[in-house]
Amino acid sequence: MTALPLRERLDLRRFLRGEKAIDGPVMLSHRRIFILPSRSGLALALLLLIQWLTAINYGNNLAFILTFLLAAAAMSSLFYSYRNLSGLSVGAGKMSPVFAGDLASFELRLTNSAALPRYGIELRLKDAEALRMDIPPEGTVSAILRVPAEKRGWLELDTVTISTAFPLGIFYAWSPINLKYKVLVYPRPTQERLPFPRSEDDHVGARPRNASDDFHGFRAYQPGDPFKHIHWKSLAKGRDPVIKQYAGDETEVLHLNWTDTKGLDTEARLSRFCRWVLDAEQAGMRYALSLPGTTIAEGHGASHCRKCLESLALFDL
Repeated sequence: MTALPLRERLDLRRFLRGEKAIDGPVMLSHRRIFILPSRSGLALALLLLIQWLTAINYGNNLAFILTFLLAAAAMSSLFYSYRNLSGLSVGAGKMSPVFAGDLASFELRLTNSAALPRYGIELRLKDAEALRMDIPPEGTVSAILRVPAEKRGWLELDTVTISTAFPLGIFYAWSPINLKYKVLVYPRPTQERLPFPRSEDDHVGARPRNASDDFHGFRAYQPGDPFKHIHWKSLAKGRDPVIKQYAGDETEVLHLNWTDTKGLDTEARLSRFCRWVLDAEQAGMRYALSLPGTTIAEGHGASHCRKCLESLALFDL
C-alpha cells in the first residue's frame, strides 16, 4: 500500500468519501478504518462520568471499581470493533448490463482471510438498501447492491461504506471504499412493438421451397412477414401467430439505419432501435446497424446483439 501525502491524510473528506478509486481488491487497514463512539457509547460515557463523580463524592471504593471495570470493557470493545473490519478484502464481482429504468446490480465479494469470523458487517450505498451479513473464517461472501439505472451509458459504483458496531454497539467503525467498477446501461426499449423499417437493401422473404426442404421450426410473427408462411392452424386455436421456417429458407436480413427514425429526438430514436434489435434477435433474423459514426455489419446471435446494444448505449457519449 503506497503512502498517502500529508495533504490527503489531513483531508476530512476521507472520512466520508474514502480514498481514490482503484481497480481492487481493497484491503481494509488502519489507514482506511475510522472509529467513533455511537450514541449508545456517548450515553455510556456520560453515565461513567456521573458514576465516577459520585464515587469521588462519597469515597466509595466499590463505585470506583465498577466505573473502571465498565470503562475497561468499553475500551476493549473499541479494539474488537477495529479487528472486525481489519484485514477484510473487498473486490468487484460479476457485472451484467441492464436497460435504463431497471435496477443495476453491483456484486461485491468480501473475503475474510483470518481464522476468526466477522460479525455484523454492514454495507451501505447511496440510493441502495443497506445489507448486513456475517463472514465465516477464511471465507468469502458475495453482496449485491442494487442501484436504479436512470439513464443509458456507464453507471459507476459510488462510494460504498463498510461498517460494524460489533461487539457492544458503543463504537461505530466504518471504512468508505471506492472501486473502479461500472455497469453498462442500455437504452430502454420502446414498449410497443413497431414494424421493422424496410429499405432496398433488405432481403425480404425467402426463396421458393423445394420438396427437399425440411421443416425447421417456428418463430414469432413480425410485422411484414409473408402471410403464406403463417401457421394458420395455430392461429385458429387462439394462439399467437407464428411463422413456419424451413431448412432451405434464406435468412432475412434487416438493415437498421439512423434515417429510419426521422422526426424523433435522440433518446427516442435509440429506444426504438433497441426494440428493433431485440425483436430481430428474437425472430432469428440477421440484422445490421448504421448510426452516425458507427456501422455494424449484418449478423445474428448473442454477441452480435450485445455489440449493437453497446453501440446504442454509448452513442454520442
